[in-house]
Amino acid sequence: MASNSLDEPYLVDITIDRDSSIPLHTQVSEPISALILSGELPAGQLLEDEVTLSARLHVSRPTVRRAFHDLVAAGLLARRRGSGTRVTLPHIHRKIGLTSLYDDLKDAGLKPRTDVLSYEVSLADEGRAELLGCTKGTEIVKIERLRWSNDEPLGIMTNILPIEFAPSFTDLSRHGLYHCLRDAGIKLASATQRVGAKLAGTRESELLHLAEGSPLVTTERTSIEESGRIVEFGRHLYDANRYQVTFTLFAEATALQ
Repeated sequence: MASNSLDEPYLVDITIDRDSSIPLHTQVSEPISALILSGELPAGQLLEDEVTLSARLHVSRPTVRRAFHDLVAAGLLARRRGSGTRVTLPHIHRKIGLTSLYDDLKDAGLKPRTDVLSYEVSLADEGRAELLGCTKGTEIVKIERLRWSNDEPLGIMTNILPIEFAPSFTDLSRHGLYHCLRDAGIKLASATQRVGAKLAGTRESELLHLAEGSPLVTTERTSIEESGRIVEFGRHLYDANRYQVTFTLFAEATALQ
């Protein structure tokens, strides 16, 4: 049953089969999950409360509470006092690789957008020269961007590059950094990346539309081209409620013997 507004509780069509071996809480959670993943239930949509849903389905309230808990744990629902149970904004799941977040969002069927907050040309001081493996006084570009996904701010990205590698302000407004590098014929061979966490400060919370002190995922990446030169150093901040990083780990050969 569709609702007329995000604030009108959506009544999900759920059929309970008491003779099935599938647990009742799973019979409740799976139809809701399917509607969210298909896009039929949009981000921000309010669901009926657990008391009403349990009465309508003739199941216990703990059964519905378990179903909602599983959906919250999967990142599909959010439950807040005074706001009810709502569909969350889309989560971004990224595997570690030499890819652009802009391209990853497009590949996931989302709508990315970039605001270039600053584009500064300067001479590298000692600290930035060390990050880029260049000599002090080399001309560099520092870029700060705000990346959006489906009209919601997702991350603040700061990059520094030697000026010969730096895309234009206009290109960065339209494409991801790595897309621009590829178009310029720059071939990345490897990168090192460090992932961490911090709490949002005042400016970060304002840009990302978060409460001050909200958790952020932090990444630092140094990308290297085929010749061995450092192409860029990036320091990025992401809304931890919507951004996840996936690592693929391999056992050493000796450990498998």
